[in-house]
Amino acid sequence: MHPIEGGSIIKSHSDPTADLLKKRILDLIVILLFLFSSSSHSDAIEIQNSLNVEFAWVDLEKEESRLRENHWGDQIFDGFNLQTSLYSKLSVGDAFSAVLMPVQVTPREGRDLFFRKAYLRFELGNVAIKIGRDSLWWGPGRHGALLLSNNAFPFDLVQIGTAAPFSLPGFLAPLGRFEIEGFLTRLEEHRDFPHPRLLGLRFVYRPREDLMIGFSRVTMFGGEGRPGLTLVDFVGRYFSKPNEAGKFEVNEVAGFDLRWRPPLGQILPGHVVELYGEYGGEDEARFRPTKPAFLGGVEWVHERKRLIIEYANNHVGGFADVWYTHTLYTSGYTYRGDIIGHHMGSDAKDLYIRTELPLSMRWVAGVDFELERRHLSSPIQERMRRWGGDLTYLSGTGTAYSARLIDEQIENLNLLPVNETNLYGILTAAWNF
Repeated sequence: MHPIEGGSIIKSHSDPTADLLKKRILDLIVILLFLFSSSSHSDAIEIQNSLNVEFAWVDLEKEESRLRENHWGDQIFDGFNLQTSLYSKLSVGDAFSAVLMPVQVTPREGRDLFFRKAYLRFELGNVAIKIGRDSLWWGPGRHGALLLSNNAFPFDLVQIGTAAPFSLPGFLAPLGRFEIEGFLTRLEEHRDFPHPRLLGLRFVYRPREDLMIGFSRVTMFGGEGRPGLTLVDFVGRYFSKPNEAGKFEVNEVAGFDLRWRPPLGQILPGHVVELYGEYGGEDEARFRPTKPAFLGGVEWVHERKRLIIEYANNHVGGFADVWYTHTLYTSGYTYRGDIIGHHMGSDAKDLYIRTELPLSMRWVAGVDFELERRHLSSPIQERMRRWGGDLTYLSGTGTAYSARLIDEQIENLNLLPVNETNLYGILTAAWNF
């Protein structure tokens, strides 16, 4: 869910070699999209396009811009914002796909063009390989995730995992189905240790169709100015004692999550309820997560009506600002300055409620509320209350139009005795073709 939606200017600095490699990957994707779109073998090829145009007028009382939560690291600026994006996907069966998503943003002080998504994906048997730029979201949360979300700018990554859930052979098949996923990316240059690596591994177990259990671990290591690790060094420490000081010190977060759909439909036909939760640790003791954080929620759906209630808490009593910070990697668990995990940040609590109600076959109304408290270990705490409402029209021909209004009130902005009231008006049009 994205309670604030607007535009941003994204600017980055990287080394010439990395820029050249990214350009070559983008060139390859563009060439493949052109070749396949003009190929005579169109029966084996599927092309999907989605054009999205978004206009926002924003009144920020005290700031020039604010981060858009769960929106790929975008900022929304005071005044006029216009964002245009084109999502294009070319698929050749299940074996190959290419995705390209250019975005142009035009706030009041200029414009910028960048790629939000640009990747190639291959399937070899039940192994999926992705190379390029994309976001990751690990966990069942609808409004946030403790370890990985789309709150920060998308990664330039290599991702390998199972293309579909699989069962063990023979007599082990009744145990259920499994999924495995891993990725490796390099973070930005302008931080305490330039270009550290971020490695993530996730294992998902589905003992039944109504139950899913996930285990995730993300490790930040290396970077310019840090001692180099051989593959043997890294693998040995990764699967033995973590968080050693000195040469082998890393920044890690880990956790597990689950989602369960109780058989409510047997009692109330057509009603679907999902209970979900995520538990993570910023540290460990005897291989158990410590300094924990928690996210839990419930989603109810019935005949296009929907209700979501979600709560997250990473406040650890006696330890101020533990989550997403580190004593060695002082730039924290961030990418381009934004939290990679839950948008609420460190030492915070967040409550989110949203309901959606169909007014007719074409019209859908939504209302949401969010209460967020940050820096809970500080004598002065920042508190944010946000009300939002939206109205969406679905044409039935692949076109949708929506209007959204948001009222946001912040107390003790940036831990200063300053209060702020912000208003957002957003119009969006989307065409699928």
